[in-house]
Amino acid sequence: MSRPLVLIHGYSAEGKDFENLKQALIARGIDSQDIDICNYISLNNEITIKDIAEGLDRAFRMHAVFGNETQEFDCLVHSTGMLVLRAWLANAGPPATNARLKRLKHLVGLAPATWGSPQAHKGRTWLGAMVKGNRHLGPDFLNAGDRVLEGLELGSQFTWDLAHLDLLGPEPFYDKGVDSPYVAVFIGNTPYEGLASVANDPGTDGTVRWSGCSLNARKITIDLTRIPVANASRITITPWADHRLEIPMIAVDGRNHGSLISEPEPGMVDLVAAFLKVGDPGGETHDAWLARAQKYGEAGLPRMKINPGAEAAGLEGDVKKFFAHILGHSPGELEGWQQFVVFACDERGDGIPDYMIEVLTQQPDGQWVPFHEMSTDVHPYGPDSSYRCFHVRLPAGLSGGGVKLRARINASTGTELLAYQGYGSEARQLGSTAEPVEIDLDDLGQGNGSMFCPFTTTLIQIVLNREPLPLDKVSRLLTFLES
Repeated sequence: MSRPLVLIHGYSAEGKDFENLKQALIARGIDSQDIDICNYISLNNEITIKDIAEGLDRAFRMHAVFGNETQEFDCLVHSTGMLVLRAWLANAGPPATNARLKRLKHLVGLAPATWGSPQAHKGRTWLGAMVKGNRHLGPDFLNAGDRVLEGLELGSQFTWDLAHLDLLGPEPFYDKGVDSPYVAVFIGNTPYEGLASVANDPGTDGTVRWSGCSLNARKITIDLTRIPVANASRITITPWADHRLEIPMIAVDGRNHGSLISEPEPGMVDLVAAFLKVGDPGGETHDAWLARAQKYGEAGLPRMKINPGAEAAGLEGDVKKFFAHILGHSPGELEGWQQFVVFACDERGDGIPDYMIEVLTQQPDGQWVPFHEMSTDVHPYGPDSSYRCFHVRLPAGLSGGGVKLRARINASTGTELLAYQGYGSEARQLGSTAEPVEIDLDDLGQGNGSMFCPFTTTLIQIVLNREPLPLDKVSRLLTFLES
């Protein structure tokens, strides 16, 4: 028997949604007996993504084939299925002792919600429950899967923590060796059309952001505490490690989040079938396959670089021109899109819910002004606004490092008894009426390239001191009683 292929669907979907893709894979020589399709419940308000991952493990252990814990297999996931599978892998611990990484040989993500979805926080509203909620009479009637959606929300603590386990840990889960899976990611380059287009956000396939699907990620730490950890630099960025697997997104022309699997593009299916043989005897090397896949994806990239508004679904003629005009750009000018997931905390690791970040750029006359060309959308994570997701468009030339940038950061405790303090070019007491701390971003590269990389997600952690006031004498927070 050849290696089994497991298919895992997304939020509010069902295993039967894979039928067209299954038939396309069978036509490429994959035995139908080797295709195992999962079906899980997501529209229940008490279930989490971690719970679904445990359900996957239970299904594996009770299965006639997968019950053998040495059985190798491949996996194809759609949308939320990527988070389910990554959580299942992460639950087995670090790579050195993680037997699950050795079993999984190939992982294909189709429009994976690697970093969540801009639609997730909308799904918890009453209207979201009516549109997506469980319509089967019973205890889960109109449930929208609140806790799954919480994990899928942009900037969620779940995706932050998961990335620190499998993408940013000291040993990568996905490296170039034989004891971890090869990973490939495809995503459509068009949003929804018709009635569904009302849900479209710029820079998405209708559900998942183009910058939020790949597994290429780095982390920037901005340490503004009095003494940076281990006397390190105030700004550090993780390198693109040589032994980590390159996992960019591959654009699929003319497909959106749903049609990517309901109407699988033949060229994409050919690449998927070939990818499942990468590293096997007679199969391509990963580098050779990736070069071929990126060449295929070039056809879909131009449409993903059009400025917001222009060519947006449902907009026609003069309306498209109007949006392009007010944004000050002409079509085709962008390098692409990028996400920055930010977590602000104090020196003890406790979150800072009330903070502001502004990115400045230097004008030819030396003045620092807000960098409006980059900013697009900021989403604070609902349960904890110390986590936020910034979706930015990258103007042409930005990733080359030729633009001088500075970050302006302010934060408030909400009480006159305490303040946040930041040390940039000079120490500052922060607050709603105080001057923000500023820090130059020019030294972010440190030989690791620009902080800007189109169609990726970058994590940023900002650390400040939380101090009783006043800073220069015994505080009102705690005093000694007079004798």
